[in-house]
Amino acid sequence: MKPRRVDPSLLRLLAFVGALLALAALLFFARKLLLPLLLGLAVAYLLDPAVSWLERRGVSRGLGTAVIGCVALLLVAALLLTLVPALIGQARELVERLPEYDARIRAEVLPFIEDLKSKYPEQFETLRLRVVETVRERGPQMLEAALQRLGGVFSSLLGFFLFLLQLIFVPVFAFYLMVDFPKLKHGIVELVPIPYREVTVARLSEVDDAVASFLRGQLTIAFILAAINGIGLTLVGVPLGLLVGVVAGLANLIPYMSLVVGLAPAMLLVWIEHQSLARLVAVVAIFSGAQLLEGTVLSPRILSRSVHLHPVWVLLAIIVGGNLFGFVGMLVAVPAAAAIQVFVRSWLVAYRGSSVYLGESPPAGRAAP
Repeated sequence: MKPRRVDPSLLRLLAFVGALLALAALLFFARKLLLPLLLGLAVAYLLDPAVSWLERRGVSRGLGTAVIGCVALLLVAALLLTLVPALIGQARELVERLPEYDARIRAEVLPFIEDLKSKYPEQFETLRLRVVETVRERGPQMLEAALQRLGGVFSSLLGFFLFLLQLIFVPVFAFYLMVDFPKLKHGIVELVPIPYREVTVARLSEVDDAVASFLRGQLTIAFILAAINGIGLTLVGVPLGLLVGVVAGLANLIPYMSLVVGLAPAMLLVWIEHQSLARLVAVVAIFSGAQLLEGTVLSPRILSRSVHLHPVWVLLAIIVGGNLFGFVGMLVAVPAAAAIQVFVRSWLVAYRGSSVYLGESPPAGRAAP
């Protein structure tokens, strides 16, 4: 009895899927080394439509890339030249007022503690003895943990400087990738087995339309929220209000992170500075109004072409992306989930039209979708 021959199309499909899994594994395990390249690829992906627009109007690909790259760098430089002096001024003012804040906190907190101590002397003495005993028993372990944390801080600082060094290569990678972006896309398409090429290109086109519109729209919304929050907090009188507002706005690149990152620091700083309930309410109103504007006006208009995900799946994608790839994973989690949703939706349509779902033949009076 001759062995059954394996279908060549199945072998091609398995080889293609295996190559994709191998590439995903390579990106996962070498993500730190490949970070500048991946960031450059992201920049090239975002700016490619502008370069392609110039190319369709007779501008060479290299010249168009240079023009768009220079414009992007000028915009970034103008933004930094506008923000950095204001941020430095606010930071200097905050540092100068730190002794005043310390005295103010001591004047309010210490009398409260002394009042509690006079009312509950036995409980305070018991607490003091427990603290002393804990320090004696766990002193060596606490010191060792502190030294480990200190080493972690230096390691993090070194990693931060290395990250800044890597960022220098991002524009270089982005430039060369933008020049060869059409060739890169064509090369990727050529790797897809011919029997699956047409359907794969169709799905990738949907993914490109959804993800590109989401990324560009989300960047636009983040900058708008950064401007609203920064100006609003500065007008309310929040120390470092511009920095807190800008960081909170840009944090909106990760859905729902704007409130987490910005609201609590802004409320703490404005309370230390002014101790005013009205200003606290104003801070809450600024963040609430910005989120309301984002949910009712900005997202429906700017993200209208992107794939809409259920909030539960958005949160799940952020958690999974953060656990696997850290902060970068949280940034790309939602676009990746949107891309996956395109394929899942296509597979569901194919499944509902298949004989596995419908049976050998559709029921009488019912046509297959």
